[in-house]
Amino acid sequence: MTLKRTTVKSNVEFQNLPEGDYDGRLVYIADLGLQERSYKGEEKDPAYYASLGIEILGQPISTEDGTMTRIMWTKPFPLINKKISEKSGEFKAYKVFDKSAQDNCTPDWEAQLGKPVSVSIVHVPDKADPDIVYDNISMLTPIPDKYAAEVPEAETEFAVGDSDTPDNVVNGKLYGLAKWMFDKRLSVPF
Repeated sequence: MTLKRTTVKSNVEFQNLPEGDYDGRLVYIADLGLQERSYKGEEKDPAYYASLGIEILGQPISTEDGTMTRIMWTKPFPLINKKISEKSGEFKAYKVFDKSAQDNCTPDWEAQLGKPVSVSIVHVPDKADPDIVYDNISMLTPIPDKYAAEVPEAETEFAVGDSDTPDNVVNGKLYGLAKWMFDKRLSVPF
């Protein structure tokens, strides 16, 4: 028996957002597993990485079957220590949601689920085909408390999960992450 290869056309035709700022809410936190790391060409110890799934409020994606919420993923960041340094990528991401966070704090990501955030979207052309343009999150900024109540609620049910558990809701929503993130993953013997 041979493998049958077919091309399946998705019923979702992606619609880019205009570049600019949008209201969002943190709805997913994904553990991306143990990743290879390097800095300026020097190999570093592997680390676990995470990415944040942000629902872009009021900007659904139209499909043949109706509409679906637009979820975008942040640039992944390493989870190095239980307490995070103010110089780490994790701290910078965490501080957007918990403005009281201090250097050397222990982050409570689950408590941040559902919090509003301002999301800056930029267009990035595909390196191989410049006619293909991706929407990327260039920056997340906190929404001042006095305006937070005006931000609509998310439609998405909040979840925390890892990309190795097939039945985890977050695993099924990782379609917006770049393939290279999974190519850097390391197998962990159990």
